[in-house]
Amino acid sequence: MPKVAARSKAAKPELPATKKTPARRARTENTAIGARRPRDATATAKRILKSAIAEFAAHGYAGARIDAIARRADANMRMLYHYFGSKNALYVKVLEAVFDDIRLQEQRLNLQNEAPLPAMIRLFDFTYDHFASNPLFIRILTSENLLGAKHLSRSARVSALSSPLLVAIRDVLKRGEDEGAFRKDIDPLQLYVSMVAMSYFHISNAPTLSHLFSSNLSTTRWRAERRQHATDMFTAYLISGAG
Repeated sequence: MPKVAARSKAAKPELPATKKTPARRARTENTAIGARRPRDATATAKRILKSAIAEFAAHGYAGARIDAIARRADANMRMLYHYFGSKNALYVKVLEAVFDDIRLQEQRLNLQNEAPLPAMIRLFDFTYDHFASNPLFIRILTSENLLGAKHLSRSARVSALSSPLLVAIRDVLKRGEDEGAFRKDIDPLQLYVSMVAMSYFHISNAPTLSHLFSSNLSTTRWRAERRQHATDMFTAYLISGAG
């Protein structure tokens, strides 16, 4: 009997050396998840921000729902609050994101590298196109204006991004005046506000204007005619009385 027991013990199979135990497998999976986490966190935060832009644009600050933002982003509420802290903080991030977009693109225009008139037309064309292709930006601006810029005033970043634009416009206007291409004493801020008004008003007020004057301001043809009209007005103002 002792010999049989010895044979039985010797015949007992051993685990292959390469086979992972449950504990080892769990450690490996946790390491893999940890390696992916920074990339996944960034992607999740971007999805939440994109979802928030759409939600705040559609419903304004008061009407926007945090749970709707989380669902659209395929995230949960815990993750949303972890990345952004609160509804108010998320809304401020939304404002910064939409202004980052337009301001950084304006900087890439490199207006200092072009002659004065082509530089200003380039800026005007960009501004006009940006509003036309970003209806969510217009809705968020409208909503924040109704709130008296209450949330925008909490972001130092937006103001810091906007200052270089006026500096660039002032530089181009000065060069144009010195060369006799532009009229004298054009105010950079006044000019930019006029650019925005000509790029923005006909879009934000298209429904009411279309009804009041029985003309569809949203058609491709009307928009093309409006663009030419606005460009002509802008150019004529710059060069009127030049020399």
